Amino acid sequence: MISWAAYHASQQAARPPEDMNVALTSLLPLFHDEAKSVAMIRHSMDIVKTAVDVLNPGQIPVLTCDQPLYILAKQIQWSWPTSYGEDRFVVMFGGLHIEMASLKVLGDLLEGSGWTGALVQAGVATSGTADSFLKASHVTRTRRAHQVTASSLYVLQQSAYSEHIQTLEDASEVVPFEDWCDASSDACPQFQFWYFILQLELAVMVYVRAIREADFLLYIEPLSKIVPWFFALDHTHYSRWVPIHLRDMVSLKQLHPDVYAEFLKGNFVVKKSKRAFSAVAIDQAHEQNNASVKGEGGAVGLTENPAALRRWMVSGPEMARLIQEFEGSAEKRQDTDVRHHEQKRHAQMAFAQDVRSLSRAMEEMGNPFAEYSSDLLVLNSRDVVDTVVADTVRQMEKLGLEQYETYVEERLVNQTVPITDPIKRNNLHLFSLPPVREKSRKQLQMSSLKNDCSLFSRLYIASQIRMMGGLRTGTKSDLMPCLENLVPVKEDLSTPRVQVSILDGAAIINMLRPGAAKTFQGYATDVFVPYVTSQLQHVDRLDIVWDLYMADSLKADSRSKRGNGVRRRVEPSSAVPGNWQEFLRINDNKTELFSFLASNVADIDTNKHLITTQGTGVLCSNRQDVSALAPCTHEEADTRILLHLQDAVQQGYSKVSIRTVDTDVVVLAIASANRLNISELWIAFGAGKSFRFIAAHEIAKALGPDRCVALPMFHAFTGCDTVSCFGVRGKKTAMGTPGPPMERRHTSILRLGLPC
Repeated sequence: MISWAAYHASQQAARPPEDMNVALTSLLPLFHDEAKSVAMIRHSMDIVKTAVDVLNPGQIPVLTCDQPLYILAKQIQWSWPTSYGEDRFVVMFGGLHIEMASLKVLGDLLEGSGWTGALVQAGVATSGTADSFLKASHVTRTRRAHQVTASSLYVLQQSAYSEHIQTLEDASEVVPFEDWCDASSDACPQFQFWYFILQLELAVMVYVRAIREADFLLYIEPLSKIVPWFFALDHTHYSRWVPIHLRDMVSLKQLHPDVYAEFLKGNFVVKKSKRAFSAVAIDQAHEQNNASVKGEGGAVGLTENPAALRRWMVSGPEMARLIQEFEGSAEKRQDTDVRHHEQKRHAQMAFAQDVRSLSRAMEEMGNPFAEYSSDLLVLNSRDVVDTVVADTVRQMEKLGLEQYETYVEERLVNQTVPITDPIKRNNLHLFSLPPVREKSRKQLQMSSLKNDCSLFSRLYIASQIRMMGGLRTGTKSDLMPCLENLVPVKEDLSTPRVQVSILDGAAIINMLRPGAAKTFQGYATDVFVPYVTSQLQHVDRLDIVWDLYMADSLKADSRSKRGNGVRRRVEPSSAVPGNWQEFLRINDNKTELFSFLASNVADIDTNKHLITTQGTGVLCSNRQDVSALAPCTHEEADTRILLHLQDAVQQGYSKVSIRTVDTDVVVLAIASANRLNISELWIAFGAGKSFRFIAAHEIAKALGPDRCVALPMFHAFTGCDTVSCFGVRGKKTAMGTPGPPMERRHTSILRLGLPC
């Protein structure tokens, strides 16, 4: 047997059908008043006590309640110990409701983790059904989904362990499976999260198994493993009352030995049939009885007529019993099949197929147990979640266990804190938590204005030099018209013929959207590589230069203003994000993407010179010596482009084109044109309708050698990414019009720009 229920049904100790006592279940006449009151629960306990005294004199009554009614019943026991105390009644927490709460805890953990996406991709469930598993809307379907998931996770875990063993060179380095799991869990949050999920799913399944097999000794252990998760995930009511239920069950042997003996025989659950592995919790049997009397011809529709409702309340349960007995006696043959309903071929085939499909889907998404990085990833999208969530994964089990132990110690053992005192909520950051977004400029301004209003009411501000403590940013591109106007405009300018083309890689990927590409490999193969190939057809050498993103960069403030995005792992099979620009706002995303695209470009088969940077190194074709290009620690592609430009000139090329959208690159190219002694240096600048070719060599000639040297200093002094601009003076004003004032300004700038 493959499925969980069928396997345990086949393993359950076989007993002759006549020895398997089927429980007699019946409904007492219903009450008209709502149950959620102390008076009503007290009255119900009186009725149950009277009925038990008639049916089985001397027995301690056993009641099972759902969560709201369990609270009232326990409060009654503590308030009236003489009549309803714990020595006179055994009040149990409904097993079905505990299972539902446990499945909801799993849903809280798995929401946003990519689990539902994996189920949909594997064909285990549709999108809507998979989402319903998070709320445990249908207990049976949700339970089966977690059974399939647990089986798949175990398969993936064993596969990862086998791969780990194969990578070891020395057989003495092999550690036991459990030790490997513990070590990997401590090192990798991705492994740890799915290991927690597997362990919690198994605990819930063992709890359900204890009910299905009517095994009271097995009942307590899994429940004690589940309760800490109620604390960790802020299921407050279950955190408060399930430990009390656990305490009652543990102390049952001393307080009510007769009831304990019956529970050991399996009489703490209801066996409605002789089939194996089919016992249900008492509250579940009660819900099934309720469903039978609320169906067609039941209480539905009678609530508007009090007289008819009262007649039905008395006669309805009895009529249901008579009909059930008549149908049972009218059967021509008695069904002697005691197998579980999953012990059939079609059920086994369906379960095995779902496990194989889900295992395959999760393997394609990236086996979570074969992950060795410090990142916590969304399973289906490979998004890297915030480090706060990864920290939560590492701490949540320990946090829940500590809260549970403290609760038991303070409120149940020492009784120094009332049970009704508030339980501190953890509000843990999980996958479903939206990413933390920085405040917009308007929000910051509003906050600043509010602070100013409070400040102005108390102090006198003599002056204010800066808004919100940040750099005063200007418009760098204002310099472009000033430079372009230095040379005559050529109306019939076509694409210049050059020998070398240098591409600003970051600018290119901002222009090349994924389009129909679904994965990063598809983007590289169908979008980026074809573009590079087309550019390579018109030149003898093509260089692609990428940015580096270093910690504690001077440009960190400038980059933060571009907004936030979602961190996603760049892997060949990972899905391309829907919002490309948002994806490119994250430095780590771009670092991985640049390296990935550089590797794909390096595989292009060509007899021309193709060079691409990758980190501090370079990858190239048809060239052996790259010592002039690497290693290079330049952070910005702006200056690294000049390094490749200088190398191209040294290799004998005299006509070069640079593709960029950055004013900084244009300024540096013009400043270097005379120094490099290059015949033609073109800038392919802008995008869309604003795209144009700028003759950097002609602008450099018009400026002259001295002003070319001063140009970078002028550009930085009047405002750039890391320098504030003047409050009321932009680059156009600073550049000025031709004449003596302009010459004096440029002379002063030249003095600042000359090397010491």
